[in-house]
Order: sequence, then C-alpha cells, then structure tokens
Amino acid sequence: MKALVVYKNKKERTEIHTNKLIEKYFNVTYTWRNHVTKKHTSNADLIITLGGDGTVLSASHYLINKPILTVNSSPNTSEGVLTKINITQLEQKLKEIQSNNFKTEKLERIEVSINNKSIDLLSLNEVFIANEKAYRTSKYKIKFKNIEEEHRSSGLIFSTGTGSTAWFKSSHGEPFSPQSKFIKMIVREPYIGRIKKFSLLNAQIDEDEEFEVTPLVPSVLAIDSIKEIKLKKNDKVKIKISKHPLIRII
Repeated sequence: MKALVVYKNKKERTEIHTNKLIEKYFNVTYTWRNHVTKKHTSNADLIITLGGDGTVLSASHYLINKPILTVNSSPNTSEGVLTKINITQLEQKLKEIQSNNFKTEKLERIEVSINNKSIDLLSLNEVFIANEKAYRTSKYKIKFKNIEEEHRSSGLIFSTGTGSTAWFKSSHGEPFSPQSKFIKMIVREPYIGRIKKFSLLNAQIDEDEEFEVTPLVPSVLAIDSIKEIKLKKNDKVKIKISKHPLIRII
C-alpha cells in the first residue's frame, strides 16, 4: 500500500521518528502541507497527516474516495479538533490499517463552481465570500430557491457540520453534525437599512440544491481559510454539498 504523509514540518524531531515508523508498514512519499497537489493524493492509497488542523485541511482538499488518518503530532500545543489520534497511538493504528481491520467515518464537504466550471478543491470546514478588501462592505446578489436579493454585509459563510463549531458558530450559527446531508449559510453583519428588508440571512442547502452568489465588487472566495480564489464582479458562484465526503479513519 502506498501512503502519502503530509507533514507540518518534516524537520521536527518527533516527525522524523514518526516517518521511520510509518515506513515499517507502507511505501511512503512525503509532502509539506503547503505543497499538496491533486497529483500527490491521486498516487496514494492512504493519506496520513502529521500536524494539527491546518495540516488536515490542506491534505483533504484534493482527496476523493481515499481514507485519511489524522495524527496530532504535538497535542500539547495543538488543539487538533480534526485529528483522531496522537503519536503514541499511531503504531497500533498502522497495524490495523495494514491488516484491513479499521473503521471510518464520513465528513460531508462543500463543492464550488465559478461560471459553471467546477473547482477541484473541496471544503471540509467552510467557504467564505467577501470583498477582497476586508475593511470594505461586501456587495453581492444571492439566489436560492425562489428568492433573489441584493445584500451588503461583511461576507457570507457556507459551513459543513465539521466547520459549524468554529467560524460559523462564532457568527451566531447553530452547530450541527458533520454527517448531516446539508450545509448551512449565514450572512455576517448584514447591513439592514430603513428601506430594504431581507429574508435570506441564513439558509440550509440540502442535497441536490444550489446556492448562487454574484459579487457586485471584486471579491475573494476562501476555502477553509487556506486557499483563496479571486472573484471578479458578476462572476457566477454556485455552492452545494459535495457527493464526495471525506473518509476519515477512526
């Protein structure tokens, strides 16, 4: 079995030792978390992350139909909300994987298209759309089901259940299960004046539904606060739940 190890910092002494351990069980290749590509993940049977949540997110973006083992390499300094085990538990888990005696869970993700072209990156936590200059008002049109509105706010958050305990929650959203077959949208700090009233300040986007956003100013689309895509005025952005959840080893 070929394993891709995605690391936060390969020069760390703990990770050097860990890499040698993984090499006892699998044919291993390595990449730094900021250098992960679709080619890296397509050439592996298993992905192992060594780091914290940022490493997990970076490794997950191109991953489809392959399991990921998420290891917190520094539990004393990293919250590791997305990690499942620490270094001391790793060898036992490697033995289970090698003998095909392991369990997995599925974490739902978000898929994005821009001007009807799908983006390769899948979001595990959230997608954020806002003015490219954070201190300026975001202006955009939104369309969902039979509602079309033009908004001003500090941006839009589209969250999975996995991401709902983070940024989404801090924006007054209610957390929900990572296995929920829907994603949720919330408008951050909407501008509600005397004349205009809005009905679409939050929404639940179920399977087979799409939410459309058209920026009216140069904007940015951020995936998991890691990958950034520039949006031009009048780009058509469509957001929906992905048909490819992340398969995490537990």
